[in-house]
Amino acid sequence: MPSGHSTHRIASPWGDLELTPVERPRNAPSGPGNPDPAPARSPRPEHRADGRPRASRAAQFMPFAALTGYYDLVREQEIVTEPRHELTEEEAEELSRAILQTRRGDLIRLTYYDRGGYKTRAGVVEAIDPVRRSLRLGQQAIAFDDIWKLIRA
Repeated sequence: MPSGHSTHRIASPWGDLELTPVERPRNAPSGPGNPDPAPARSPRPEHRADGRPRASRAAQFMPFAALTGYYDLVREQEIVTEPRHELTEEEAEELSRAILQTRRGDLIRLTYYDRGGYKTRAGVVEAIDPVRRSLRLGQQAIAFDDIWKLIRA
């Protein structure tokens, strides 16, 4: 036992208890206003006890997809596609006339075929490209062949 430390003996119902004061480090502050400094925490280890990196632990809980792309295929089969509407001669001539009369900056409303169904959209014509046979409405280019109805405002 180091010198200078006094032990205290206390009688209790369980027998005599011996209390020895704990030695403080020399640079640690002491007193009622300065409690014991918290022990320094070591950063979280990068590897587990078995040697594997901690990040790889999450990989064991990831779902296993034996059939890659299967669920995408099933979702595609669930989508109901709307058949394309074939224009009659009169409808085709009327649509052609409406496209020829349309100018850049015109406000139009058109119904067109897009990915298995018809969509209706209104907006300002940004450009008409007769070579590519398309009309640009905002950032979207729509082919003349996909247009079903075009109404100029």
